[in-house]
Amino acid sequence: MKIAVLGAGAIGCYFGGVLAREKVDVTFIAKGRTLERLRDHELIIKSINGDFTLPVKVSDAEQLNADINYDFILLAIKSTALECVIPELQKLTGPRTKIICLLNGIGNEERLAEQFGEDHVIGGSAFISIIREAPGVVNHVGDGKLIIGHWQTGTSDAASEEGLAYLIGVFRKCGLEIELSEHIQQIKWEKLLWNITYNPLTALTRTRVGEALADPDLYQLLKQISTEFLTVAERAGIHIGDQYKKELLKPDEKIQNHKTSMLQDLENGCEMELDAILGFVIKTAKSLGLQLKTIETIYHLLRFTDHHPLNV
Repeated sequence: MKIAVLGAGAIGCYFGGVLAREKVDVTFIAKGRTLERLRDHELIIKSINGDFTLPVKVSDAEQLNADINYDFILLAIKSTALECVIPELQKLTGPRTKIICLLNGIGNEERLAEQFGEDHVIGGSAFISIIREAPGVVNHVGDGKLIIGHWQTGTSDAASEEGLAYLIGVFRKCGLEIELSEHIQQIKWEKLLWNITYNPLTALTRTRVGEALADPDLYQLLKQISTEFLTVAERAGIHIGDQYKKELLKPDEKIQNHKTSMLQDLENGCEMELDAILGFVIKTAKSLGLQLKTIETIYHLLRFTDHHPLNV
């Protein structure tokens, strides 16, 4: 089993680190400060399941040599960087390589399938709370699970199924909850329900999830956003599980202090994933003749914020 982790941020470092700790052959593809950090220091994982550190293999993303012998690539970049990393993926993807896409939003797996073929794409959703504290240092603060599945049914073969089963087994051995789903496209929409409800508003107001839920004004906006999204999903023929809808706006101690990825991006001066999380839904709504007043308003406010960052 040979795995590349492309995107050594919070999600990539955590899942890649867990695999490396279990002696899986993992190579992190990184650049800049993260590359320097992982070359000279151990990867640091703080976790509610137990902290650990370990040295890891790392390759420079900007000086990659073609290596098509990877079984899996854990793709854990921001959706805003997808087009930029396609040349890197081309150097890492061989005849048997499967790309496990852990990007937020919808539209990313479709782009990968277009470029590499549907048989090379595995969709994924990480329902987990992890914060990147510094390059090569991440903090797993909220338990959760990973759901993956072949993007197109009927595209798997015996070798890939065996490799995927082994990978799932390693994750479970580490105590992680992981599920193989035949309905990964529906799962992506269910993950997007949480992301579109909490990410944009908490970024706009600089609040954590618990703070937004506790504030009566923000709670009403969270409710309006989720209602608009669910209307689009229903009209698009997507079934969102009742459990996701029931639990969406309930306070949860595990994520009370969670800082959403969009808020983290804003605070770190990074481009926010507006189109993958909000833009996709707005385009889908327009194609269905729907208008999303709350979602569109927040989208344009955040676009302004993205282009005119505050000096704080």
